[in-house]
Parts: sequence; structure tokens; C-alpha cells
Amino acid sequence: MLFNSVAYLIFLPITVLLFWLAPKKWRTPMLLVASYVFYMFWKPIYGVLIFALTAINYLFGFLIDRSERNKGKWLFLAVATNLLVLGYFKYFYMTRDVLNDVFKAAGLHQLPIISWEILLPLGISFFVFEFIHYLVDIYRGDKPVKSFIEFALFPSFFPTQIAGPIKRYQDFIPQLREEHKLNLKDFNTAMELIVFGLFKKVVIADTLGIAVTRCFAHPDMLTGADFWLATWAFTFQVYFDFSGYTDIARGSAMLFGIKVPLNFKLPYLSGSYSEFWKRWHITLSTWLKDYLYIPMGGSRHGEIRTCINLAITMTLGGLWHGAAPHFVVWGFYVGVVLVLHRIWRHVVARSKWLNSIVETKLFHIFGVALTFNAHALGLAIFRANNIPEACQIIGKMFNLLPAADGLANWQPAIMNTNGAIIYPILPIVLIAMWVMQVVLSHSKEKPGIMAEPAWLPGFKPAYLAVLIAMLLIFSPDVTPTFIYFQF
Repeated sequence: MLFNSVAYLIFLPITVLLFWLAPKKWRTPMLLVASYVFYMFWKPIYGVLIFALTAINYLFGFLIDRSERNKGKWLFLAVATNLLVLGYFKYFYMTRDVLNDVFKAAGLHQLPIISWEILLPLGISFFVFEFIHYLVDIYRGDKPVKSFIEFALFPSFFPTQIAGPIKRYQDFIPQLREEHKLNLKDFNTAMELIVFGLFKKVVIADTLGIAVTRCFAHPDMLTGADFWLATWAFTFQVYFDFSGYTDIARGSAMLFGIKVPLNFKLPYLSGSYSEFWKRWHITLSTWLKDYLYIPMGGSRHGEIRTCINLAITMTLGGLWHGAAPHFVVWGFYVGVVLVLHRIWRHVVARSKWLNSIVETKLFHIFGVALTFNAHALGLAIFRANNIPEACQIIGKMFNLLPAADGLANWQPAIMNTNGAIIYPILPIVLIAMWVMQVVLSHSKEKPGIMAEPAWLPGFKPAYLAVLIAMLLIFSPDVTPTFIYFQF
């Protein structure tokens, strides 16, 4: 079930109404049933998968907690079980193709073709990470959740089930036990988040996505200028699509009195690449740090080892994003840029002259532009269909390959396959997107919520009314799924 579907617009109010009408002791079971209805709306059979994984990890939690000598063995078995399930559904085809390429190069027989189709279950990348966090934290000394109903709702909670944010059970489970009361102020905030999220997804991300899809479908026909514009457009598309999902998820959870983590904090205003990854997909970044980077040694074993750990962490993070070699290359690119930034910080720390320059507002503006374009360049790899196509796109972007139809790479081709013009309106749209992100800045009291100007009473309701009107008027005829939908 999609957040931007008619089905969800019917499902959410009914679920909220039943939740608040139910006695307190029935609210968690009711939310669990609703979450399974939400999850099984697409493929009912995968409800069995998430239930089986939930039951297995519930048992593993107690085995790890109660074992004196074999904690490490139980943890290894538990994490391996989760990763094997994730690997089968997400990486089977990629692994088979890589092995077949190796076997072909070695003159060996190809692997047999399986007779069944493997469909990736929705949200498996996210709830497997939540299971691993749960198991590792129990190994480190936290106590397992005794109630199976509460534990089952932890990975299946429908607002965060498909694409996060990645929750921590220490934050989520206690909220289920609190005495919640329907609060009009929180209700208004929740609805505001949902409207913001729908506007980001449907009006901005999906509109940009039309141009982006047309561009990346025909890399041979476009110039470097086209690809810079298309990559910038995709950079905004990803942000507004994913942060829009997160806003809807946070708003939906708030309707039940539950708060889930903030996932984005104006990342495109970051002055450095390391700052960017503290403000972009925050719950994934912190998960990778806590459960991968630090266990590998983090920054405790010298600068060279730290850089290696950083590169490995982000490369594996790239693999988590998708089962294709170009996602691994994208993750490695992110790791390399973070390592280069770390080296740059050490150079600046040793130079008073450089440090005085770095502290200026002008350099911060330069840093924001550089960080944004470094991220955009990585997303060109992310958006490409394969490594050769990514190389072709980047080659044109840096004038290393010839452009289409004899044009120079700095000249936009202004074309698409249907004869319709993609540009020149796109740069104007991109500038508008940037301004909108700045205007809709985070308030100190409620991150992600626009603060109403004291000098302009009634601005926020009027603004929300405009957003709703634009949703109704400018929604594309076909609204695609969220980028992180089947993930």
C-alpha cells in the first residue's frame, strides 16, 4: 500500500479512529493487525515472511540474553540468519550473475537457471537492520522485549515498515506502554507533516522524475550539460521523494501518539560532505556507524585504518542500497569522498591561514555548493543502470567523451524521445526547489515543521491550503512508487 494512494487515504483514518476508540490494552494488538494488513496489501504471502523472521528473532533475543558462555555464537547465528534471508531475496540474482561471469572467464559451466521468480519483499532491507540492531544491543547488555505483541509491532509498524526511518527498540517499545491521549496540537502537526510529505512527493519529486527518466533513458542522445541538469534534477527528486515519505511516516505515527526519528535535516545546506551524511538519511548513517564502522574499529587504530574502515562501511552501505555493481561503486565513491574530506580537515587543522579562510561565510557558501555537487555526482552513478552507462554519463559531464549529434558537451541538447522539450524550464524549477527547501526550514521546537512567522498570523493555514490545492491541480497523471518502495 502506497502512502500516496487512495487506499492509504481510506486505511489511515479508519485505523486512527479504531485506535482511539479501542481500550488501551487493545491498541497495540490493533496496530499490529493493521500493520500486517498494510504490509500484505501488495503480496499477502510476505506477511508469512515478516512473521517468521519476527518469531525467530524474538527467540534469538532470549537465547542471547540468557546464555553465559555462548552469547557470541548465538549472536553470530542470529545475524547470519537475518543476512542470509536478506541475501537470498535481494542479492541472489546479482550473486549468480557475478559467479557466471567468473565461471565463463574460467571456461567453467554456468550455474543452472532457477524455475521460480524471486520477488524482493517490501522493506526487508529496513526491518532486517532493525532486527540486527535489536540482537546486537541485547548482546551488549540491554534486555529483550518480553511481550511478543510489542516486539512484533517493532519491525512491522506500518508508518515506518517500508522505508524507515530505522527505529531503535529502546525508543519505540516504551511509547507503546504510555498512556496516550488525543491531542489536537499533535494532530494538527501530524496532518501538516502528511500534507508536506505528499506535496514533496507528488508535486515536486514526481514532476522532476518525468524529466529525469526521459534523460537517463537515452544517454547516447544527450550532452554533458543535459546530464548535469538531469543529475541536479535527480538529486532534488531523491530528496523530496524520500524526505516526503519520511514526513508522511512521521505524521502517520504521530496520529497514534508515537514519535519516530528524524531522517533529514536540510542536508543540501551542509557545508561539508561529512556534515551532509549527518543530515541525510540520518537513521541509516547512525546505524552504519554504530553497527558496522565502530565494530570494525572506527577511528581507534590509527588514521590509515580509520580511512579503510570508512571506505568499507560506505561501500557496504552502497551494496545495501541495491543489488547491482554500480551501487557498490557508488558506495565506494561516497567512502572515498569522506576519506578525502577527513584528510582535508587534518590539513586545515595544521594551517592557521587555511583555517581562517575556512571559517569565513564565503567559504561556507563554496562548501555548500561543492558538497551538493559532490553528492549529485555520486547520484549520477546511483541513477545509472550499470557501470558502463555511469562511466558514459560522467565522461560526458566532464567533457571526456564526445556529445551527441556533434554538439559540445556544454550545450544542452534540449530533446527527448517523444519530441517534447525537457528544458529550459528545468533550471528554473531547480532554483525554486532550493528556495523552497530554505523557506521550509526546521523549527527548533519541532524539527521538520515550518514555524509560523509571528508578524504574519494565519500564514501557515493559508500555506497548507495552497499546498493541498496544488496537490489536486498539479499531480501527474501517473504517480510512481516511492524510490525506496521495494527496497
